[in-house]
Amino acid sequence: MNTKIKSMVGIMFFYKKIDLDHIGITGHSQGGIGVINAITDQKHSDIYKAAVMLSSAKTVMSEALQWTSDPTLIKAPTMIIGSTGNTDEQIAPLESLQKLYNDILNNVTKVMARRNDADHGQMLYYADGYVTAWFMYYLNGDTEAGNAFFGENAEILSNANLQDIKKNH
Repeated sequence: MNTKIKSMVGIMFFYKKIDLDHIGITGHSQGGIGVINAITDQKHSDIYKAAVMLSSAKTVMSEALQWTSDPTLIKAPTMIIGSTGNTDEQIAPLESLQKLYNDILNNVTKVMARRNDADHGQMLYYADGYVTAWFMYYLNGDTEAGNAFFGENAEILSNANLQDIKKNH
């Protein structure tokens, strides 16, 4: 099947099946900066209702690649998850994640945490449950999934695999 036909089949398959009122975005490493740009700087940035950044590359690295971003423009609820591993300490160190969290305005719901005993690439898998819960809450209105993050007994606060947890809601 040629590329044009495959593309048309894909479009036909998803036609009227994508709920444009409930779209989230996630990115890992440099993709974290891509998330910021997608939800702040692109023509249809307002379409995103929730965002997740996994081990988002520090701003200095992104700027060296001439890829700037402005987290102060983020309006969508945003979760930032990194790790304590050696590679992540170079690519997405705690100070960088904290700056990213702090740069997101306080009127935006945001959560930050770092996974113990994991490294940069592993965050694609180790954060999966929280990523799923985040999107279930914000895109599907699943209040049980929201219990992972919100309230005095939020699950994220008692997870021994996490540290450096910050949240506002």
